[in-house]
Amino acid sequence: MRISDLSDITGASSRMLRHYEKAGLLTPTRDPNGYRRYQKEDVQTVEDIRCLLASGLSLSESAFILRVACADPDEATDEERREALRQLDERENQLADAMRRLRTQRAGISELRTHVRDAMNASTAPDQLSGLSSARR
Repeated sequence: MRISDLSDITGASSRMLRHYEKAGLLTPTRDPNGYRRYQKEDVQTVEDIRCLLASGLSLSESAFILRVACADPDEATDEERREALRQLDERENQLADAMRRLRTQRAGISELRTHVRDAMNASTAPDQLSGLSSARR
């Protein structure tokens, strides 16, 4: 598939795909005319790259983790695997902390929303009551 096809499928711009290639994350073949050709497996690679980057890892950290994760058993050392796991665990813990903070912030916003609604109801309640008392007269 061409770079435009991979871009359409993954949502990554052609510019980003070329950037991933320059960083060694993608290795497309070249047609005789120089056009890049990607394989079906590159779709998953791009999705993995985007996931790792979105989680806050740098491009070099992502490259290291993908190299270790996708390596044949003899191509990565146990030390490299431990380091990749350490980086992933660290990032997962950071994301869990961020999610806890977001839940706390969301609860605070919800509480403030309740206060605002209660204040609105309290301010309209006297108007409703005054309308009722004048109707009774």
